Amino acid sequence: MNKNKRDYYEILGISKDATEKDIKSAYRKLAMQYHPDRNKAPDAEEKFKEISEAYEVLSDPDKRAKYDKFGHSAFDQSSFGYSEDIFADFFKSFKDSFSFDSGNPFEDIFGFSSRKRNTRGEDLQMNITIDFMDAVHGKNTSLKLNKTEICSNCKGSGAESENDIQTCDRCNGGGQIEQRMGFFSTIRTCNKCGGTGKLIRKICHVCNASGYERKQVIQNVEIPAGIRNGQSLKLNGFGMPSLNGGKPGDLYIKIIIKSHKYYERINDDIILNVPISIKSIILEEEVEIPTPYGKTKIKLNKNIKLDGVIKLSGYGFPILNTKHKGDLIVSIKPYIPTFNKNDMNDLTNILNNSKDDTYKKWLDEF
Repeated sequence: MNKNKRDYYEILGISKDATEKDIKSAYRKLAMQYHPDRNKAPDAEEKFKEISEAYEVLSDPDKRAKYDKFGHSAFDQSSFGYSEDIFADFFKSFKDSFSFDSGNPFEDIFGFSSRKRNTRGEDLQMNITIDFMDAVHGKNTSLKLNKTEICSNCKGSGAESENDIQTCDRCNGGGQIEQRMGFFSTIRTCNKCGGTGKLIRKICHVCNASGYERKQVIQNVEIPAGIRNGQSLKLNGFGMPSLNGGKPGDLYIKIIIKSHKYYERINDDIILNVPISIKSIILEEEVEIPTPYGKTKIKLNKNIKLDGVIKLSGYGFPILNTKHKGDLIVSIKPYIPTFNKNDMNDLTNILNNSKDDTYKKWLDEF
């Protein structure tokens, strides 16, 4: 018996009164951490063996009882005159511990698989730039797209003909290679065929063995009114195709909106700075305001704050998936108009004769 052997409970980091659930949970965590196919540390394999040995004993009520009574001597042939291979049921307990669906523990946990699955094609993304007003009103546009499809010549095999495909001699067509490490084995993707299980003697002249070919198509795309900068539209099935019978991926079109010379977007509202003459404010004139939906008139009020705003409800961006719109926020930017000499003299007389003691009251109170 190895006197330096660590205590099984210590190895799994659990107490001696741990429940079956505690044991399974501790083992699950440590096995994932130290499995040699995930952990490349030099001592990972040794720790994984140690963890597996501890779990094999403690997960079995009979073996655990023997261990609690006799310690490591319970499984030492020289002490009791019999041998018990604690690793005989290793893969069975490994499987039970993780509740595998496929029956292959390495396949379910670490992603290995000898079975071909109809995996979905990869999604793609592209950017298009639109004008500010197109984002306000929406737009139907035609896009020239390079759509990737399964090669029409090789049907995705990458070979010039079926006769140019041969079974990989390293993995015998399985796509994976079993490597033994001590008392257990791991499965790795075959590095000769890349996991396909096949080798190509003569590559396809159309796709150069990629299995794909690109075709330019014209596709109408509806850009909804109110779309925001950076949002994406999805074209179903315009991504990469699947070489093993799965659904093709999708194409995501990211919308980039150009800035406008005058309008600024804040959420679904639009900000517009409008120069307004002091004269128009004093005389409470009616002025035209250019909105994204045409010009509209507003009547000024002499009591409006010179740095104030006027809100035009429903003149902003359409709010997606609703019938509502944001607002147009008109920010007043007052200015003093230019006067000729005669007008300036008349204005001076008018202002000098006007009664205005607001400033004087403020100064006296100050």
